[in-house]
Amino acid sequence: MDASTFPISFTYHLIFCLIAGAFFVVQFIRLRRPYQLLLAVGIVASLLIYVGGEHNKVWFHTVGIFELVLLLGAIVLSIIARKKEKQAAAAQAADTAGDSKTEETDA
Repeated sequence: MDASTFPISFTYHLIFCLIAGAFFVVQFIRLRRPYQLLLAVGIVASLLIYVGGEHNKVWFHTVGIFELVLLLGAIVLSIIARKKEKQAAAAQAADTAGDSKTEETDA
């Protein structure tokens, strides 16, 4: 791969992918957020660019589209997870407020 297509060497790309992929897998195991698993797959899948050969434009664009789909999926899943967390926090706050009002009326 020439420097204009991909600015870092294969060795650095491989090291980055292994570290970042492992990080997102560990985060997924800890937090169970699906977008983290998608990001781990996307980062490691970026190594597929080296499989198709240097001048295979179809493979290059196919990998790019696959990466774009994974990134968009991760963004959508992240937004959905954030909304669910906000709803759960609001419901918990409402339950806590309701419990404290019940205790005040009992006293």
